[in-house]
Parts: sequence; structure tokens; C-alpha cells
Amino acid sequence: MARWKACSPCSPAGAWRARRPWAALPVALLLVTAVGGASAQPLPSPPGVPPPFKLLRYDEDYRYLRDPAMRTGFWDPVKYVPLGSPGWFLSLGGEIRERFEDYSASNFGVPGPRGDGYLMHRALLHADLHAGESLRAFVQLGNQLAMGKDVTTPPYVDQLDVQQAFVDLRVPLPAPAQDPLLVRVGRQEMAFGAQRLVSIRDAPNVRRAFDGLRLGSSLGGALVDAFATRPVLLKDGSFDDRPNQAQGFWGVYATMPAAFLPATSADLYYLGFENDRALFSDGSGAERRHSLGGRLFGRHGRWDWDWEALFQFGSLASQQIRAWGFSTDTGYTFAGSAWHPRAGIKATMGSGDRNPHDGTIGTYNGLFPKLAYFNQAGLIGASNVLDIQPSLTLIPAARIKLTFACDFIWRATTHDAVYTSAGIPVPGTAGRSGQYSSSQLSVDVAWQASRHVLVNGGAVYVDESGTLKAVGGHNTRFLYLALGYTF
Repeated sequence: MARWKACSPCSPAGAWRARRPWAALPVALLLVTAVGGASAQPLPSPPGVPPPFKLLRYDEDYRYLRDPAMRTGFWDPVKYVPLGSPGWFLSLGGEIRERFEDYSASNFGVPGPRGDGYLMHRALLHADLHAGESLRAFVQLGNQLAMGKDVTTPPYVDQLDVQQAFVDLRVPLPAPAQDPLLVRVGRQEMAFGAQRLVSIRDAPNVRRAFDGLRLGSSLGGALVDAFATRPVLLKDGSFDDRPNQAQGFWGVYATMPAAFLPATSADLYYLGFENDRALFSDGSGAERRHSLGGRLFGRHGRWDWDWEALFQFGSLASQQIRAWGFSTDTGYTFAGSAWHPRAGIKATMGSGDRNPHDGTIGTYNGLFPKLAYFNQAGLIGASNVLDIQPSLTLIPAARIKLTFACDFIWRATTHDAVYTSAGIPVPGTAGRSGQYSSSQLSVDVAWQASRHVLVNGGAVYVDESGTLKAVGGHNTRFLYLALGYTF
């Protein structure tokens, strides 16, 4: 059975211009083969121990079920279906999630205090075919609906479509490479680091996916992924999703031990992004942005930490981009105390544009973050923001976790706007005096009833006492309750 751990720090435009993201692939491939891939094949689970369900379902490994004596669970017969030849097998799985959400005033109550309560349904089914050790195909279908929602648009509704569909090919590499080169082509989900920049966007109905090419390998304890993709453009019908021709996303992401710090790992990355239709308070048009960053994360004794910083540069139409972001998450767990309390403090800073007339865009772009960035209400994003969040996490029982938090949110500069979690500037907030934006109180409860069943819910209260109130915003109450079954 799954159990909560007392402390669990976070682990990782126009037509497609072939010369741009694809031109980065030779360099990316060189880095992969020289350093090492986060997509390396995981080791089989120990005999008799059911593997945990992964955030990315294609990372699960059921080869231990080759032994019929290990197939003791209800779903085990479909988790490993031998196909005759050695190394050939099929694995089936899925997820059903029902989630209710209610906002007393959606979109900060701007332009009016309009409530919105609705039920979201998500069903995912996948098939994972392994043809020996070198070839694999993964296909996942999704059905996502929203009943009672005022506006049923992606990422809330996608009646029936291909969530993921890719082929993996493992190509042997010469020494000193430890693993073959993984070549993945097709539609795929990606999540890196603490998901501040690249996430699956799990809270809304439709998870985020990308179409393109991904490479991965490993060497000397380092893991590297290189990719060149387009985000999937969602449509709410059936089998009508397609690559977003207005956007491109490419990069290299590496994870390795931090030799200079004990009990710490390090991420280093370059992420490239272009968007023909970018919109900021100080400009719009074709955006081409490059992000260089790093992350340190680990745990020692009762302390855990996750610190990340990055610098962004590039262009937006005729203006230059110079932006930055910095995030920390530090906690201390009282492991010997009842309920294993963890006291945590998070700080998030995303730069804003301090001068709308200097020809430079200073607004940080969070790229593809989790939409529940600060809390489950998912109202404010990481652009032009300074957020301080103290929190307390309790584990009153082996499978129950309670988290209490309070966010104090300011704008980094009053010359720039408040931005939503989708990166959209809130009208009227740019240039308005008063740096403080809002206070947000939240409580979250998660009950892992069994390995397959997860029940979670919570509430957020948003006090619009600053900039948002000045443009007509209203205090907001958000409630959610979700029931999920995974197999």
C-alpha cells in the first residue's frame, strides 16, 4: 500500500522554422552522448513489491510480473501480457478521476463577482507494447468533460483524443556510455525538476503534451534529456488536437549529483521557446526566449531544500528580453513528534518590466508550469511576482496528509501587471500604484485510501486587499474535492 512519507522534497512561431529549434539538436545530441538521460530505463521492481504508479505512466515497469507467481493483484493479468517472443509483452493501464471545483468569484472577480461551480471528469487508458529491449510503442487515449462549467474550453474539455502516442528506439552507444541512446518520436508528456517550468498540468482536466523528438541517455551518474517539440493545441471535439504551429519548445535538461554539496543533486538546463502570439502588458508579437538555469535539491537529516534560479533573454517583436526567476522551498521535519510536522517556507520571485518605454521586456515567462502554482485555486502565475508562503504539513495517519499554507503576494514592480497562472495580464493592473496583490489562505487534505484510490480536497480563500481590489476584484473562495482510481 502507498504511504505518505514524513518529508518528500521535489526530485526533476508561424510555420516551424527548421533552422531554429531543430538546429539545436546536434548540440543536444552531443551533450547527451557526452554527459548522459532522465529517460533511462528504470530497474524492475523487487519481486512481490507492486511498483508505485508514476506521474508519467510510461515510466512504470512491470517486468517483474514475468514470473506468474508474482501476479497476485487484480489488475496483474493485464499489467504484463506475454506475447510469445522473449522481451515481447503488452501492459495496459488507466485512470479515472472525478473532480468538483467551485469558485465564488472566478478570475479574481474581474470584471464582476461571478461564481462558477462544475464537475470535471477525466478517463485515461493506455497500452504499452515492448518488442524486445530496443523497440517500444506507447499509446494513451483521453476523455475529459466538464459538467456545469460556464465556459467549457481547453484545458477543461477534450471529448476524445490521443493524449500520448510515441515510439521508443534504443540505440547502443560506444563506451564509456552506460546506457543506450533513447530516441523517442511522437506525442508525449514531459515533466522536469519541480515542474516550475515544464509540467504535465495535472489539476485541470486535460494534461499537457508535446509533439516532437526527445533523446536521452546516461553516463557517470548524470541524466540528460534533449528535445525539440511543439505544444499540443487542444480542441474540445474528438481526435482534433494538433501541434501548435505558433509555438516551438526545445532544450536540454540534465540532472546529476552535486559533488560540491553533500546530500544534494543538481539540475542544469537550457530551454528555448518561441511564440508568434505572445502578450505582455508592455508588448505583444513574436517572442523568442531562451532560459538558462539551475536547481539544487536534496535532504539531510530533518532538513529538505529545493532552490532554483534562471535567467531569460531573447526578443519580443523589436524589443529585447532580459528577465529572471528565483524560487526556494525549504523545510524542517519534526520526525520524532506526533503527526511528523514539517514547517516549510517558500519564496518565489519572477521579474517584471520596470520601464515600459526602454525597449526591453523584463517580464519573466514561466513557460509551461503547473497551473496550481501557489495553491490549488491557480489564480496567479509567477510573472512579475514576489510570493512568500509559510506552510505546515501534518501526517495524522499513514495514508493521510494535511497541508496548511498562506501566500503573501506582491508585484515585483508596479509598472507591470498582475499575471494569471496562464501568463495573461489582468487588465488595468499595469502602472497602478500599490505593490501588494493579495493574501491567500489554503488547506489541502489527501487520503491515499489504497494503492489505487486517492481522495483529496481542500479550500482556498483569497483576500483581494491590494492591486486586484483596485481594479474591481473581489475576495474569492475556492473549494475542490477529487476522487481518483488508477490501475
